[in-house]
Amino acid sequence: MGVATGAVTKMDDQDQTLSGQAIEDPQIDGVDSVLNALPDGLVIVRDGRAVFANQAFRRMAAGTKDPVETIGLLSDWLDSRDTTAISNYLDLCLEGEDEGGGESVEFRLRDTRERCVWMRAEGRRVQYQGGPAVLLTVIDISRYQHYSGLPAESLEVFHEIFNLSPELMAIIDRSDGSIVDVNPVFLNTFGRRREDVIGRTTEALNIWSEPIFFSRFLQEMKINASMSDVPTVVRTRGNVIRHFQLAAQKIDSASRPLLLMVGRDVTDDLAETQELQRGRDEADIANRAKSEFLANMSHELRTPLNAILGFAEIIRDEHLGAIGNRKYREYAADIHHSGSHLLAIIKDILDLSKVEAGRLDASFSWIDPSNALSMCASLIARRAKEGGIQVTTEIDDNLQIEADERLIKQITINLLTNAVKFNRKGGRVTMRFLQTPDGGARLSIADTGIGMSTEEIRIAKRPFGQVNRGSAEAQEGSGLGLPLVTAFSEKLGASMGIQSTPNIGTTVQVTFPPHKVRSLTDDRDDGDDIFLI
Repeated sequence: MGVATGAVTKMDDQDQTLSGQAIEDPQIDGVDSVLNALPDGLVIVRDGRAVFANQAFRRMAAGTKDPVETIGLLSDWLDSRDTTAISNYLDLCLEGEDEGGGESVEFRLRDTRERCVWMRAEGRRVQYQGGPAVLLTVIDISRYQHYSGLPAESLEVFHEIFNLSPELMAIIDRSDGSIVDVNPVFLNTFGRRREDVIGRTTEALNIWSEPIFFSRFLQEMKINASMSDVPTVVRTRGNVIRHFQLAAQKIDSASRPLLLMVGRDVTDDLAETQELQRGRDEADIANRAKSEFLANMSHELRTPLNAILGFAEIIRDEHLGAIGNRKYREYAADIHHSGSHLLAIIKDILDLSKVEAGRLDASFSWIDPSNALSMCASLIARRAKEGGIQVTTEIDDNLQIEADERLIKQITINLLTNAVKFNRKGGRVTMRFLQTPDGGARLSIADTGIGMSTEEIRIAKRPFGQVNRGSAEAQEGSGLGLPLVTAFSEKLGASMGIQSTPNIGTTVQVTFPPHKVRSLTDDRDDGDDIFLI
């Protein structure tokens, strides 16, 4: 049975049956009312003509190029690409005895923009107007046909996500940029009705703050299967400007090339990020101001403090003659001791200020650190002896490192001072400087002192952080020793590590990488060049 192209002829009203039962003319009230009240589209086809179409089908076809206002030729409203498939399907339906045509059939109606309205129909052979005909039950699948490659269950899940997603979502035809489908969030965001959106381009809807944005976006999608985190600015309901991030994925459907676009409103996130950045900038400015203040104050304090120390030393050592009363010498010694301690704290604060302000300078050259390390051990020896602490050293004097000798001394003095300060009478301090298996070098200072827990190590590594586990172990200090060692080590390109156990002791290691170390027996240039960082 082909799809007829001739004019419609009038049927004999006395020869009508439907599914073998006599009925009234569909246009007569009663049957007409029942069929038109059904939610699904109904079409009765005979000899290539739609001899009856109910109101549900007429509504589905309302957007076609030739709306089905009256019954007529299938060719008047059927897309020409599907005429053969429909003709074959109708023949299959007619071959059965009150049987369906097997699988359903999908076809297209022509719409006013030369686009397609997709339908799915299930057919059954019936007797109508005295002869065999096909009753088609039709549903509109335009929104679902684009994903026809998906299993039915996956399709249902996709559309649940599509419609319930809190993100803006749209299906767009990549060939011309027209909108195929949108979710409720899209409509709510832009204050549009679905019928105002479907089939139009996003440019025509004037939603982009930058008019040519989406055309560039589609150009990018020609060479990318997907894109994500694309920033853009859109005009939302009430012409309110909002910031969005877009993600997109190509969909290759059977009918046309599509694009799934997902948009997330990040306006509030951006405002929060900007506020946090302002807070960080203000904190950084305040921190730099503090560092500058400390640096300036440290210089201001050191000048009069040096004078105090000098005069206290003269009085203590009686350089200008005998004082007479011993107490004056003791007081002068106390002044000198306290002033020296205060000067050391000021010096640490000054160094920390330089580190925080990014103004810590280092003069690099290849140096033999053995002399500097031995000198530091000698400087701490007197204090260790007074505390009944034994200091031993093991130094490989065949190694050179690329470093700043001043910083090496400061690292070593700080670590030795801590090792003696937090030790016990009869304890030991061991300093080693040896080559590592990979060709680097490691400065290790270990003690048998009070040790620290993991949490106490974290505290000690913070500026001004001091570990106080009881008044008997409380020691004077600024709490800047380990933070400065960490900063100095990083400046030299070395790494610092701490291993400590309460009541067992602490080991601090400063490790220099192989490219910072060489042996004096190597056939290398001595490299006396000095450079600043």
